[in-house]
Amino acid sequence: MISGYVFENGRLVEADEQTAAPVLICSEPDQIEKMFIQTEFNLGKHTLASVLDENELPRIESRDEKIVIICKHPMHIGVIDQNIEFHVMSLGAVIYEERLLFIFNEKISLKDFLYTPMRVDDIRDVLINVLHRTTLHFHEHLRCISLGMEQIEEEVIETASTLQLMNLFSLGKSMTYYVSALNGNHSLIDRIYSNTGRLGFNEQQKEILDDIRLDSAQCCQEAQITTTIMTKMTDARISLMGNNVSVLMKRLTIISLIMMPMNLLAGIGGMSEFTALAQTYFGLSMGPAYLFLFVFFGFVGFMTYRIFQKMNLV
Repeated sequence: MISGYVFENGRLVEADEQTAAPVLICSEPDQIEKMFIQTEFNLGKHTLASVLDENELPRIESRDEKIVIICKHPMHIGVIDQNIEFHVMSLGAVIYEERLLFIFNEKISLKDFLYTPMRVDDIRDVLINVLHRTTLHFHEHLRCISLGMEQIEEEVIETASTLQLMNLFSLGKSMTYYVSALNGNHSLIDRIYSNTGRLGFNEQQKEILDDIRLDSAQCCQEAQITTTIMTKMTDARISLMGNNVSVLMKRLTIISLIMMPMNLLAGIGGMSEFTALAQTYFGLSMGPAYLFLFVFFGFVGFMTYRIFQKMNLV
């Protein structure tokens, strides 16, 4: 779907003639829309495929009087099988003949990736605005991940369930994507900042880019710190869960040892058939018969212990 926007009092408003607007947003393009994009913005098939590829690394190209920028943008938070998942998508921007095109393979609206308080008067202001909003969006998600870590930590301390551990692994997987995306975006913003004059940015826009560059660097540092803490705390929580299981097994073993003598005495005391068998076939009274039984049990236990020693089990 393609939607067009025009500038009005420092804001973007929807245009009457969508395809002729200076700012176009194309989400989940079909074949007809892809052909339109290739014609209007002089894009080759390979470049268009790269822009729509979710695994494409952030980069910038400037050739044939057009600028192609690919960055990473966080997607909406998803929940799959009670696991919170954070994913990133590729966001492409094309500047050609003083027109700006945003293209991506997800269904999102303008307000999802535009920083509303910032004033926009031309297409480069819009591009800076989107880069700013993307950085802030990543920062918001990192805050959600930190809060999720604290909540899971409390649940792990209270219970020894593997569900919380799986949630930690899911967050760790998301952080891997986030660190890669943030580092790529920061390199992209650095390169844009270094070539502002050649790319047509004025001094005011360059100052805003510098602020975004600092915010991006802080976001990268925050993601690295969060990843390090998550890795170390995950190992600590796994050890804690193992310790909880060990304590539980210790308590169960103590209970079993307490009950074992009583079970043994109850079992031996209820063997009326053994007493009758000893008196009938061996002519032994109850006292010598049980004494012989205890000696036999001791011998069997000793031989079992020796066998386990040879098998290196004890």
